[in-house]
Amino acid sequence: MTRRRLTPTDDAGAVSVFVIGLVLVLMVVAGLVVDGGRAINARSALADDAEQAARAGANQIDENRLRTAGDVTIDPAAARRAAGEFLTVRGYGPEQVTVEADANEVHVSLTRVVPTQLLSLIMINDFTVDGEATARAAVGIVTELPEGAP
Repeated sequence: MTRRRLTPTDDAGAVSVFVIGLVLVLMVVAGLVVDGGRAINARSALADDAEQAARAGANQIDENRLRTAGDVTIDPAAARRAAGEFLTVRGYGPEQVTVEADANEVHVSLTRVVPTQLLSLIMINDFTVDGEATARAAVGIVTELPEGAP
């Protein structure tokens, strides 16, 4: 039995395939870092906007009920309007916003599609992120936190 000696040209291209595979894996990891960070930032921004819109809505007190009965309640129609106006100014469309309000609280839900930059190379073109918040009218605060409290 004769053995053939390997020459440097017998494995030509094996390293190229390995390098291409390694580059693709590194691009996917970079995409997860970059686009994942964008999704996290978008979720944080949505939660912040939802909180501010809910607060704007919860500030809409039913003044007639307050003056006649002394009850502090939210005017639901005015609350929905105030939250919606706040979000319109911030650039949200009606399809991205859900505002629910009753006499006790205002709940805001937001949705946004965040396009990807690097993950589009592997056919992940966008992320859908959500944010929500609820606010109530706060009254009757008569004491402060003790000194040194967080």
